[in-house]
Amino acid sequence: MSEHHAATTLALPAHETKLLAAHLDRLTAWDARTPVRLVARARALGVYSAPPMEVIAFVALPLAEPVEGELDSTTTASDLRANLGDDGQVAVPPIVLGDAMLAVLPPSDSWQLPIPGVSGDIVPLVDTAVAEFRRRAAGVADSSPGSAELQRLAQEIWDRPGFGGLPMRALHAARRLGFLSDDASRVSASTCTGWKRLTTVRGQVFVRTIPPVSRPSLTVVR
Repeated sequence: MSEHHAATTLALPAHETKLLAAHLDRLTAWDARTPVRLVARARALGVYSAPPMEVIAFVALPLAEPVEGELDSTTTASDLRANLGDDGQVAVPPIVLGDAMLAVLPPSDSWQLPIPGVSGDIVPLVDTAVAEFRRRAAGVADSSPGSAELQRLAQEIWDRPGFGGLPMRALHAARRLGFLSDDASRVSASTCTGWKRLTTVRGQVFVRTIPPVSRPSLTVVR
């Protein structure tokens, strides 16, 4: 990732500012330290984040004013939220380096085999998995966050295949971030070499099919 960005302030339209604020609020509620990588070109802003489920979330937003050159900066969800003004001005926070999950971003093209679906049909599957985790976690002897037994349970449940072959952790992340809701909006699952993608009208979630050499532990989600 670049250690330099061409602009220090971004300008968003009013409606897009509210959408970004809501997205960042969900990320910070989950984990305030969630890394967020901003990639801006011309009048488009891509916001990539790595919530604690071994996935990459993505939202695309139009800019009110174009940026000169290209901006590529990584910070945290809490710092970015603190720098998002009500007037749509985003003061790009200091760069945070060294996040492995966002070091390599998903490809933008070459996606194949799209499988269509409906958001409201997927939500019950996610809610059932969450309920199962909570029920079984209550019976774990050492239920402290980070315990080996609880981590094994999380791995078992969230690695299960779900809609379109996506692991449940990707679907759960989409549900928690507000990308999946109990409505009739269209979604799709697609694949690319080394990746799977869930596309919704509110954002996208990517998961690597070839895990990193050093796989981070899943954060326990109750």
